[in-house]
Amino acid sequence: MNRADFVSIIVPCYNYGAFVADTVASLQAQTHEYWEAIIVDDGSVDDTASRVLALAQKDARIQYVHQQNQGVSVARNTGMELARGEFVAFLDADDLLSPTKLQAHIEHFRRCPAVDISYSKLRFFSDSKRSELFTNYGLDSVREQRHLISGYGKETFPVLIRNNRLPLQTALFRRSLLQRVGLFGVGMRALEDWDYVLRCILRGACVALVDDQTAMAMVRVHSGSATQNIAFADYQERVYENVRLEIARLRASGDVDEANFYDGALKKTLLDQSRRRARRVSKARRKEIMQSIREAGISDFGRLYPVLKKYGFEFLYAYSRVFLEEVAKLFR
Repeated sequence: MNRADFVSIIVPCYNYGAFVADTVASLQAQTHEYWEAIIVDDGSVDDTASRVLALAQKDARIQYVHQQNQGVSVARNTGMELARGEFVAFLDADDLLSPTKLQAHIEHFRRCPAVDISYSKLRFFSDSKRSELFTNYGLDSVREQRHLISGYGKETFPVLIRNNRLPLQTALFRRSLLQRVGLFGVGMRALEDWDYVLRCILRGACVALVDDQTAMAMVRVHSGSATQNIAFADYQERVYENVRLEIARLRASGDVDEANFYDGALKKTLLDQSRRRARRVSKARRKEIMQSIREAGISDFGRLYPVLKKYGFEFLYAYSRVFLEEVAKLFR
C-alpha cells in the first residue's frame, strides 16, 4: 500500500443501522482500495452497533467507534482524531459513493499538487427509485449546477458565502489542510459543513472540481433525513459570525487586503439577502392589498375607503393592478 494514497473516510452514524451497510458496500466497491472507514456511532439506540461490528469482522478497513450522543460535529471530530490517511472524506451513514470516486480524486491530487479540496458532482436519490438520480433535494430536477467553484479564496468565497455549494460528501480534503483548519465547531448541529468549508477557504484552501463524470456522491432522501428535521435558518447567523471571526483573525495577522476583500463579500451577501427579504415582504403585502380590493369590489368606494385608509399610497398601485385585471377580463 502506498501511504501517500491512503484515504480516511469518516462516517458519523446516529440510528442509521438500516442504511449503513449500503454505505459501506459503496466503499467496498471502490476501484481505489486503499482506504479506512471510521464509523462513529453517535449514541445510536437502534442496531447500528451490531451491524457495523459484523461488517468490521469481515473487513479490517472498517473501524467502529462508539460515543455518547453529542451531535454530528463531535462525531466527525472523533473520526478526524483517529484518521491515518493523507486524504480525508466525510460521508453520512445513509449516503453512497460511485465506484470510481476515490480513484478520481487521488489522480486529481496527483495531477494538481496545489489543490487542497477536490470535489465531485452530487446527486440525490430516493429508496423507492434508487436508479433515478437528481441534482436537487426535491428530486425534480436534473439540471447541473451553474456556478462551478475553482481556485483560492477570492475566486471561491463570493460564491460559497451565498450558500453551501460544496457539500462535504462531494469532497476529499488533504490532511494538511484539515490540520491547518482544526476541528468542526461543536456548538453547531446544522450548517456545520458549510461553516467548515468556509473556514477552509479563509485558511487558504485551493478548491477544484475533479474532471471525471463518473465520480459522484449520492445523497439518500428519506423521511428520517437530518436535513428534513432541522431549522437551518437558526444556524445561519452562527456561520456568518464565525466568518467575521476568521476575517478578524486575518486582519490581526496583517492580511488587511485579504480581510477587506472577504469583509466586503460578506457585507454584499447580507445586503443582497436583506433586499430579497424586503422584496418578498413587499410582494406578499401587495397580494394582501389586492385581495382586499377584490373582496371590496373595485367600484364600491364605501367598502374601498377603509382599505385605502389602512394601506395609504400602497393602495393606489394595488388598485391599478386589480383594475387592469378587470379590464382584461372584458376583452377575453
